[in-house]
Amino acid sequence: MRHEDHILFLRYEDMKKDLAAVVRQVAAFLGRDVNEEQVSWLTHHCSFEEMSKNPAVNYETLRMAPTQEAKEIKFMRKGKVGDWRNHLTKEQQKAFKQWTLKYLQGTDFPYYQDYE
Repeated sequence: MRHEDHILFLRYEDMKKDLAAVVRQVAAFLGRDVNEEQVSWLTHHCSFEEMSKNPAVNYETLRMAPTQEAKEIKFMRKGKVGDWRNHLTKEQQKAFKQWTLKYLQGTDFPYYQDYE
């Protein structure tokens, strides 16, 4: 469905690279005009630094986790592109790559090829 008019794919890598451009892209997708002051405000508000401070976004308000370890997990960790490598085992990384290649290789979907 990614070719449908009501679907927009955004990548974290692109947001880290140029969040203001992504804000403009989302605004255009939604048919909204935004001026530079609004883009600046939204870029600041949606930055990793600001989002990670927001308990609602970081799931800090969800304290019904079954264990203390689970309660300490933060949804937003460091905000670094590629940091998943530090959190997935080699076996998990291999399984992810195999699944990705099985279902996306040979398609015109471009985003699966650049995660290494």
